[in-house]
Amino acid sequence: MQVEKVPIDMASEQKEILGLASKRQIIYLAAGGIVLYSYVPLVYKIFAGLGWIVGALFALVSAIPVIALILFFGFTKVEKFNMNRDYYILMRLQKHTQYGSWRK
Repeated sequence: MQVEKVPIDMASEQKEILGLASKRQIIYLAAGGIVLYSYVPLVYKIFAGLGWIVGALFALVSAIPVIALILFFGFTKVEKFNMNRDYYILMRLQKHTQYGSWRK
C-alpha cells in the first residue's frame, strides 16, 4: 500500500472568517454577544447612579463569566482526545446512556 502525505489537516475545522474562526466559533460569539447585549446595558443603568465609572466597572464584572464561558467552550480543545471542549462535554454527558445489558 502506498502512503501519501496530505498537505493539510483534514480532521480540523475549516476556518471561515480570515482563517481565524470556524462556523461553530462564530455561533458562540454571536450567541454570547446577544446575551451580553441583553443584560450589560441594564446593569450599567442600575449602577450608573453611583457614577459612570462604577456603572462601567459593574457592567464589565458582570460580563466576565459569559466571556469566560464563550472562550472556554468555543476556543479550547481537549488535547488528549483531539476534540473541541463543547463536543467533549456533550460526549461525556451522553456516556451514561450507552450502558446497557448485553447478552451472548
